[in-house]
Amino acid sequence: MIGTTLKRFLRERNMNVNELSRRAGISPQTLYSIIKRDSMKIDFDMLLRLCEGLDVPVEVFYEACGGRPMPGHLPDLEEWDLVQHYRKLDAHGKHLTRLVVDAELSRTEELQEQTPAPKTKVIPIYRTPAAAGYASPAFGEDYDDYTIDDGSPADFAFRVSGDSMEPYIPDGSIQLGKRGAIIYDGDIGLFFVDGDMKCKQYCQDYHGNVHLISLNRDRADADVHIPPSAGITLMCFGKVLMQERIPLPDR
Repeated sequence: MIGTTLKRFLRERNMNVNELSRRAGISPQTLYSIIKRDSMKIDFDMLLRLCEGLDVPVEVFYEACGGRPMPGHLPDLEEWDLVQHYRKLDAHGKHLTRLVVDAELSRTEELQEQTPAPKTKVIPIYRTPAAAGYASPAFGEDYDDYTIDDGSPADFAFRVSGDSMEPYIPDGSIQLGKRGAIIYDGDIGLFFVDGDMKCKQYCQDYHGNVHLISLNRDRADADVHIPPSAGITLMCFGKVLMQERIPLPDR
């Protein structure tokens, strides 16, 4: 697992989290989350920064996941196979391979120049994972820039941690959200519940009880039910923008 491998390299290098944070440009909070949640998924850019900070090849984390491809543009099995074949070539074979690759890159770049670039905009993506069944600190200033299509109504992004919203919202996935959007029954939102952040499906019954529901009914233990008289602080941070409307589960 990535967290276990990261912890091992820190120990072997006698390096603390703050030092790795400085070298890799990743916040200490995010590094602690990776170590604590051993199965936490990270994107390829963050993986490269980890490898640079630790001075290790990216393959060590690939092997740490049992040879399975990792999310976020990490080479798939076919691409890893090409890398292994390239390493077996002699100098002449590697030279010819680079010539072919350079020629194909030039051709691809020419095609891209002929195609108008889509309009984009930059929104914040929060480094602290939003909880999907787990408690998580509130959003603060701990974020990076994230580029999306200019036509999207989203004004922030976040990474989900936990399996209570699967299969619709996978653990480790990046989701888009909209602040200030009206939340209706069946909508997915980010909610502050007495200081904890929850990514849940919203429903309010005729008695005024609020139900924050886990789409993964095997994780019904992560549901939150708030009666009007509970005195619990509840605030919607934003609506999660889904591609399809998800029916409320039978509870």
